[in-house]
Amino acid sequence: MSLDAFGEPVAADDPATIDLWNRAWDEFLHFNGDAIATLAPATANDEAFVLGPVMAAAYNLLAGAKSDKPELMHFMSWARDRSAPSARERAHVEALELLAANEWTQAAHAWATIASDSRDMAALRIAHDAYLHVGNVEDRLRSTERAVQTWGRTEPGWNFVLSMHSFSLEEAGRFDEAEQAGWDALDADPEDLWALHALAHVFESQDDQSAALELLDSGKYPWQHHDNLTVHVWWHLALRLIEGKHWDRVLEIYDAEFPNATTAFRLTDFASLLWRMELSGVDVEDRWEALADATADRSEQHTAGFLDLHATMTFSRVPSHPAAAPFFASLQDAHRTNQSENGAIFRDVVAPLVSGFRSYSAGDYATSATTISHCLEGGESHRIGGSNAQRDILGLTATSARVKDDGRSR
Repeated sequence: MSLDAFGEPVAADDPATIDLWNRAWDEFLHFNGDAIATLAPATANDEAFVLGPVMAAAYNLLAGAKSDKPELMHFMSWARDRSAPSARERAHVEALELLAANEWTQAAHAWATIASDSRDMAALRIAHDAYLHVGNVEDRLRSTERAVQTWGRTEPGWNFVLSMHSFSLEEAGRFDEAEQAGWDALDADPEDLWALHALAHVFESQDDQSAALELLDSGKYPWQHHDNLTVHVWWHLALRLIEGKHWDRVLEIYDAEFPNATTAFRLTDFASLLWRMELSGVDVEDRWEALADATADRSEQHTAGFLDLHATMTFSRVPSHPAAAPFFASLQDAHRTNQSENGAIFRDVVAPLVSGFRSYSAGDYATSATTISHCLEGGESHRIGGSNAQRDILGLTATSARVKDDGRSR
């Protein structure tokens, strides 16, 4: 075995595989390029390379791929069929199997365990992202706390550990610590976009308008060329512009970035912005129609609650769209008998929230307020995944529904 850039052994027959692995993780952690495509030659052809198909399959699943997607099926088959030469790499395959079985939390735990006593960046980062998909704040924080203790400050990848820890701290409400870790990571590597993203969350959570605009809109910290997270950082800036009632600029950002809505998760940012603008009383004109077209073109439906909730926003605003009725009909049946963790999330959390958002769009504000508020008060809404800032839309919608319902009753 050869060692990767973080000092961990990686099984490979071809020495060039390790170079591709290192290059892919540099791209991935800097949110540039296509790490899966970079790894593709080794993933397909190096029979000893187990971690390549594991990474590719994991991030297809985390992106919302359906289990019958041919590319995902190839990655899963390669991961299963290759003989993992080490206990660590076998553990990666076992974690992947849990993720594929829709047991998101167990999969995250498995990867976090792999990372707990090593400098396995793949395990640490996949665990970090899987915890985000189920809104598991406590275990994500424990994972990055262990990584901070395991990883030496002078070792490669330290700033990426810090940036993940910064985000974990912020979601747990430890804002001062999160801000310090974020700045330390960004100072160590000005191209560490997850560190800048974590700071954006800190300032959003604290409603610190000046700090957020200084970070995102001053030009001091260029981030627009990081193609795999740029849309989401624009979303963060737009939230602050909404707060400042700069409606025209928000719509300018929306229109300029909409051509980049090329993934299911990017589409959620656009749905969130239009919904928030309408909650603020802004006319978004015909933008919902184009967003519905883009949403209809995506195959990632009924795989992640966060994605389906945002698709609900879009289709409930354009109920006459040809894809709207089929989406809601299939959503109703998608996880009726699925006994996995994800199936339970869809039944217990996604279904009532979808009902609440559809009621809001239909003008039934009393039902909307009651339904969404009940879900929030039950303490289960985090299970749809996403960050605190992203899930703020639940409370904003419930509040708007109550105000509108009160206005009608007077």
